[in-house]
Amino acid sequence: MDLFNIIAIAASASALGAAIVSFLKFFTERGKGEKIPTLKDKISDLTKNLESSVAVITEIETEISKRKNLAQQLGADIERYNKLKEINKAQVEAIAQTLTIPLEKQSRKSLIINGVITFVVGLVFFAIGYFLGGR
Repeated sequence: MDLFNIIAIAASASALGAAIVSFLKFFTERGKGEKIPTLKDKISDLTKNLESSVAVITEIETEISKRKNLAQQLGADIERYNKLKEINKAQVEAIAQTLTIPLEKQSRKSLIINGVITFVVGLVFFAIGYFLGGR
């Protein structure tokens, strides 16, 4: 159902409800010995009922608009999810490799620096031992 069908159904239901209320009111007042409503009174009642119907239809339109916006947001979320899902294993591995290459370079550089520091510290202790050893 589209928006116009829903509005048409709501308007029809409101008009039917107004007619039923007017009909029941007519027969209940008739039995109490009150005066029979005039055409002006009936038109006034019908106008009031139609105004309340307009208010109900406006609320329905607002609710439909809110739900339409929510459906659009959900559609965007589904589209985003599908794009993320399309990343296959090869793409994941390629991303992982691009991240690990800098780490491997850093670890090689760190290994060389540690080797040089160890060698220099060894030379320092060798020199201290040689000079303090008394030869």
